[in-house]
Amino acid sequence: EEIKVLQDMVDSDRKIISDPSSLARSNRRFHKQIHLASHNRFLIKQLDLVHRSMALMATTSLAADGRGAVAVEEHQAIVTAIANGDSTEASEKLRNHISVAFITRLKQDSLKID
Repeated sequence: EEIKVLQDMVDSDRKIISDPSSLARSNRRFHKQIHLASHNRFLIKQLDLVHRSMALMATTSLAADGRGAVAVEEHQAIVTAIANGDSTEASEKLRNHISVAFITRLKQDSLKID
């Protein structure tokens, strides 16, 4: 059931790719669902701290040109790996997704420095 919920979230996100604000809200829900599906209290707490820290950054990486579509495909790859029971692949896809989003945010913020 958790995999179905995640897949439904990805399918819904495909419809809002051009709306960074809505996609950002959905993105937070997707990540929260991934954390909860892990059933790992330590991971849930640690990732909550990461998300709180990233929330302090001024922008969402999803506002970058083309990032929404890429992020949704990254989410799809994560869900597919989980559905296939491939924890190594899922972990790799998650790390890559978070890394790309963070780098994108840093680039966005660096453009705002006067």
